[in-house]
Amino acid sequence: MSYIKLKKDADGIVELIFDQPGEKVNKMGDEYITAMSKAVDELAKMKDKIKGVYVRSGKDTFFGGGDLNALLEMPTKMDEKEATQKFEGILNAKKPLRILETLGVPVVVGMNGAALGGGYEIALACHHRIAIDRADVKMGLPEAQLGLMPGAGGVVRMVRKFGCQNAITFISQGMQYAGSKALEKGFCDELAANEEEMHKKAKAWILANPAAKQPWDQPGFKIPGGSPADKDPDQGLVGLFYFGPVNVMNSTKGNFPAPKAIFACIHDVARVDFDTAEKIEARYFLHLMTSQVAKNMIRTFFFQLQALEKGASRPKGIKPTSVKKLGILGAGQMGAGLAYLAAQKGIEVVLKDISLANAEKGKAYSEKVGAKNKKMTPEKLAQILSLIHPTEKVEDLKGCDFIIEAVFENRDIKAVVTKETEAVIGKDAIFASNTSALPITELAQASVRPANYIGMHFFSPAEKMPLVEIICGKKTSKEALAKAFDLGILLGKKPIVVNDAPGFFTTRVIGATITEGATMVMEGINPVLIESAAAFNGSPVGPLAALDEISLETAYKNGKQGQEDAKARGEKQAQNATFDLVERMVTKLDRKGKIYGGGFYEYPEGGKKHIWPGLKELYAKKGWKDVPFEDIKDRLVFSQVIEAVRAMEEGVIESVADGNIGSIMGIGFPPHVGGVYQCINHWGVKEFTKRASELAKKYGKRFEPPKLLKDKAKKNEQFV
Repeated sequence: MSYIKLKKDADGIVELIFDQPGEKVNKMGDEYITAMSKAVDELAKMKDKIKGVYVRSGKDTFFGGGDLNALLEMPTKMDEKEATQKFEGILNAKKPLRILETLGVPVVVGMNGAALGGGYEIALACHHRIAIDRADVKMGLPEAQLGLMPGAGGVVRMVRKFGCQNAITFISQGMQYAGSKALEKGFCDELAANEEEMHKKAKAWILANPAAKQPWDQPGFKIPGGSPADKDPDQGLVGLFYFGPVNVMNSTKGNFPAPKAIFACIHDVARVDFDTAEKIEARYFLHLMTSQVAKNMIRTFFFQLQALEKGASRPKGIKPTSVKKLGILGAGQMGAGLAYLAAQKGIEVVLKDISLANAEKGKAYSEKVGAKNKKMTPEKLAQILSLIHPTEKVEDLKGCDFIIEAVFENRDIKAVVTKETEAVIGKDAIFASNTSALPITELAQASVRPANYIGMHFFSPAEKMPLVEIICGKKTSKEALAKAFDLGILLGKKPIVVNDAPGFFTTRVIGATITEGATMVMEGINPVLIESAAAFNGSPVGPLAALDEISLETAYKNGKQGQEDAKARGEKQAQNATFDLVERMVTKLDRKGKIYGGGFYEYPEGGKKHIWPGLKELYAKKGWKDVPFEDIKDRLVFSQVIEAVRAMEEGVIESVADGNIGSIMGIGFPPHVGGVYQCINHWGVKEFTKRASELAKKYGKRFEPPKLLKDKAKKNEQFV
């Protein structure tokens, strides 16, 4: 069975049908290049005897893009001979599409499913594009989201179709459109209700447009909006190419090569003829194909995220479940956000608080959030709000098949609401505590059904943050885990699964870098350098800003609770730099965080926040300590990664994918290195271990490589 079939109908129209053997989705790999080259050669021989070409898929979807497994296997360093071979290979992938669009007959594509990446590059090489009007039939070039750029003529054609400015937006942001929006944006030319209608429209267009050509193959063609090569270029275009790369470097700190390459490529391909432009695109594409950043992002954001969403960490053999009625205890920002999210998904919600007024405030939050959504119609918002029932009565929780407790981080309060809720809900109902650090096994002691008790750590604001950390206590059943996982997916979250321990995984890992930031302040290192190092690493906020946002008072209370818990377990708790510093800031200096007017930062009204000058008086009276900037950067990253390795060593987390996704989506770990475990692969396991040992000698045993890391380094074995 061949990859491509050519089928000529009675009207003289040839259907070019993609149907890759043994695959659910058509991919643009070596098999495609061979088959497509052969197919267009055959079409070229018969071009005088046919009316046109209709490109479509023989599968349920159109085309899935490039072969990412092959990209992962590509080396990051190549000699000249190997690089030349890869470059020629990229050009060979482009040739069939150029032949197709210049056959001299009209070419139409029918997209019955997603046309993303390579799939949409094929569509761009056709004269007319028709798509089925369905939400899942998305079109676009999302390569930048994986550290790449289009490489099969996508950049060249997007520039010539949409102009430089639009091409930069569409490609660098990986924009995807479906249905009427795709039609409006020009990503397709027609919509059809179903495949049958699409086939009819495609063939009708071919017969009605015998002289069809691409705009860029027409005499006198000019790029929409102008080109940098114009004698008198538009000043907006000049500004775009002058300030655009500067803005990219400012926002990415040079950590992401793809946006920079896309800007440069668009600038260069807009200055030359089509064939030269294709060669330029190939060079930029090859550069990104061999970058470690692309490999990191492909591994984490494609393969590992896909596996997570398909339920890799969900218990096997348990039927899918669906929550019909959800009880939420606590109508603060977290509970209110969860109520809105659940109601959006069509789930009936009972939102309980200690008073009806508080519960109604929680519902009002949903109304406020919904009203801000420009895509939300009044009718849709009314429907969502009708599903949220505020109450102060525990009896109203009867009939709920799932409970999420989102009250204060106080074990006594959580124990009270657990007992009173379990008294009215069904014996099969699941009780989930939304906690960021309190051990689930200990909280479950208040439950009469510990097998149905589980942790679900959502992140604020709950209606926006993509992650949920699911925590299994010692007595949590597989059925409870499966139901919690299914609810996470239903709510649109990325669920990671961890085992119970103080701080679980995400809080524990982010706590390590916050502690390291505090330690450096107490060492007399300039806080501006600490925060800048975090930014250059690719973190959204520095450790000191993060503490201010959490509020130092909250951190202080949680620290006290942690000390009490450790004492109750008979454990000796080591001195913690964060707690010592936070305690001093809160109790001695009345600097409790952002919401209280100031913490590590000053927040002047109408002005820009800046580091509180009092820190220098406290820890650097004789001047800030001189420390290599690279050391500061590495201390912030390595503290998190090493703690993540310890967590895996201790069995708190079992999946590399869960750790990578959780660290990026939950706590803002630098995405360009692919998460905490992929960061080790990024460095090279041996090099990472060597650098950890160097930091340990200079700054303390906390950087000492754990046994698991040393074992991996000896075997030169990656975290996968």
